[in-house]
Amino acid sequence: MQVKTLILGAGLTGLSTAYHLEQAGETDYLLVEKEAVPGGLCASVQKNGFTYDYGGHLLHLHTPYGKKLVKKLLSKNCALLHRNSWIYTGASRVPYPFQANLWALPAKQRQSCVAEFNHRPVLKNIRTFEQWCLAQFGRGMYEQFFKPYNTKLWGLSPARLTAQWCGPFVPVLSEKELQQSLQKRPRKTYGYNASFYYPKKGGIGALAHALAAKTSHLQLRSPVTAIDLTRKIAVVKGKEIHYRHLVNTLPLDRFICLLKNQKILKKQAKKLKSAGVTLLHLAIARAVEPFSWIYFPEKTVPFYRVGLQSGFSPANAPKGTSLFYIELPGLHKPSASLKKKIWNSLLQKGIINRSDRPVFSAWQHIPAAYAVYDKHRDKTVQTLLTRLRRQDCWCAGRYGRWEYTFMERALLEGKDVAARVKK
Repeated sequence: MQVKTLILGAGLTGLSTAYHLEQAGETDYLLVEKEAVPGGLCASVQKNGFTYDYGGHLLHLHTPYGKKLVKKLLSKNCALLHRNSWIYTGASRVPYPFQANLWALPAKQRQSCVAEFNHRPVLKNIRTFEQWCLAQFGRGMYEQFFKPYNTKLWGLSPARLTAQWCGPFVPVLSEKELQQSLQKRPRKTYGYNASFYYPKKGGIGALAHALAAKTSHLQLRSPVTAIDLTRKIAVVKGKEIHYRHLVNTLPLDRFICLLKNQKILKKQAKKLKSAGVTLLHLAIARAVEPFSWIYFPEKTVPFYRVGLQSGFSPANAPKGTSLFYIELPGLHKPSASLKKKIWNSLLQKGIINRSDRPVFSAWQHIPAAYAVYDKHRDKTVQTLLTRLRRQDCWCAGRYGRWEYTFMERALLEGKDVAARVKK
């Protein structure tokens, strides 16, 4: 088989690439996906009347084109929601973001935060996330939230993470705004995720299915087992496919493992690190007070975040029930003891009551949920992408480019790479 463009992975970026090729009149492509449904991690599971995603998959749209595209694809199956999130730290419940809601802390902790903020260091040539936090917020806020939470999430101390990823994700306040946050809840909303869109029905997978419906050359249940960049041949489902251009959206380290005769690239790829996540989807027979998600920086709590899946759409759970997604750092073997530990922590934090009973649960594992921004990441990714591009291979998306980013970026990167291929 011969195609002009072969796209690997029907996640959001791969689907967007195929969609935008079709929109440009380019139909000589093939999009291959190993799973039986499109979407990758932007897929939803429907089971026993419940619909759940791979963790919190919400559409944060900040560009006119991104909004236009999503509304075109989902049409009336799209709702605008507003963030209702907070952080449990010690005995305090602090609205998110932490740095904009210091009023919710006990007096002693507030005083520590403001004192350290007023004496924060002036640092040049900031390299680590720790240095960035200290320069922006001071040691008080760093020790109370940023250090424990990010150590828990990434599996590394902020002193071993770079600051390359945090720009869009960690809101920075002016000195006046921070002083005001000591007194009262801010009127202004902070962060890229203050509002978001979500499908009314079908979970986030509805977006992937809407994109797939607009692509005419999607091949499911078709794993890629080998790629020869020199001869421009990929082995898909045991058959050779000859291509002119290759678009990869698979995780970069896994993709490079598939390459033939690329010892240098494979050696480089071993430097890439990722953080895995274990998810427990848990439903109870009670409608809880709606919220978006909650952060848990404490070591004693097994999870780092809990979200309310049924809060994003009533269609995600039967009436009178609530469906949570509970995110644990790392990969854990599902067990009754782990589930009991999670249940007890939810009880302790007041998320569930002693009278509540579980009516549904399901486990998920994401081996490479987050690309780790350690000291090797930037140089390694730049080297790999440059060398792959020289061999007519574009890498795109959160995992193809080994990035920490959100779904709108995946859609826009698909549009961009389609334009490059066409050109």
